[in-house]
Amino acid sequence: MCEFDWDPTKEVGVYIKVNCISTEFTPKKHGGEKGVPFRIQVETYSKTDSGQEQLHVCACQIKVFKLKGADRKHKQDREKILKRPISEQEKYQPSCECTVLTELSSEAIYIPATDCASTVSPSMTMVPSHHRTSTPPDDRISEASSSVTIKSCENGILDEQDPEQDNPVSKIFEIPSGLSFKGKMKTRKFYGAPLHTGTNSSQTMAWLRANHFSNYNALFSNFTGTDLLRLSRSDLIEMCGLADGIRLYNALHAKSITPRLTIYVCMEHEQLYHAIYLENLTCRDFTRKVSMLMRIPPERIHDVYLQGPTGIHILVTDEVVQNMREESMISIEVLQDAAGERYRLLLRLISHNNNTQQS
Repeated sequence: MCEFDWDPTKEVGVYIKVNCISTEFTPKKHGGEKGVPFRIQVETYSKTDSGQEQLHVCACQIKVFKLKGADRKHKQDREKILKRPISEQEKYQPSCECTVLTELSSEAIYIPATDCASTVSPSMTMVPSHHRTSTPPDDRISEASSSVTIKSCENGILDEQDPEQDNPVSKIFEIPSGLSFKGKMKTRKFYGAPLHTGTNSSQTMAWLRANHFSNYNALFSNFTGTDLLRLSRSDLIEMCGLADGIRLYNALHAKSITPRLTIYVCMEHEQLYHAIYLENLTCRDFTRKVSMLMRIPPERIHDVYLQGPTGIHILVTDEVVQNMREESMISIEVLQDAAGERYRLLLRLISHNNNTQQS
């Protein structure tokens, strides 16, 4: 995923390169050079008082071929089309200098899966087409906006909680005084957790809708999580067709990604630690996970520092995160600016031996 700011009053060009390995095209030893379909999804956001509003989503499908087979494949396709009558040739879309993107409906929008431990989800409010504006975004697109919601995890399914209620289970960190959230909390429903045997029929329907299987809600209306998980791959293909059957089977039996780094964090002067699992060793991923625990919108975290020798402040970069030790213990202090709108995080490494902070 990449992000950038752009001005709609000017011509903008984006060049995308897709890197693939040969094993994606040759599942067997003597496999062919079958193209693998991908989709490019472009989302446009605008900064508002209540957070970020999603103005428009469009996408296109692409097929990637091996370098040796791409030219030959294109040549063969052109020759086949040229051999057809003129009336048949007009049915094919001519080549364009740029990629044509098609607007997506809300059901067709792809949302990356989030783990069950997440307590913050993106607020993605669709704006009706007659209200769309050409105003450029004022800020970088972020994975979470200032509108946040608290969720609890039960049986692997994330259920929305009333933001006005005090929920001690979902409360992760005690927020420092002066930290406030403006605007009404709202969220886009998305249950990224895998389906479990303990889910009832209504939770199963919610899981199907969230994972873009709403077309089969009527078919599985009385199914619980146990019922769905008992179906074999061939059963799902017979019930849902080849493509959707395989996709549903893979979604039901998806395995969690093994984290590359595990660290334990706590607020300053507290002894309760929380585990953070990083799949990507980047400062952005670390900041995002910490903001989820602290319930601070990621865009309001201005900088992250690590306290070094003699108390110096070291700016945390991707390289710093990559060199953190496995199962490091970190104490976090939240520093506010004068206006109280932005925050800086000061990290202090804690020794495993004597459980004292390094200074």
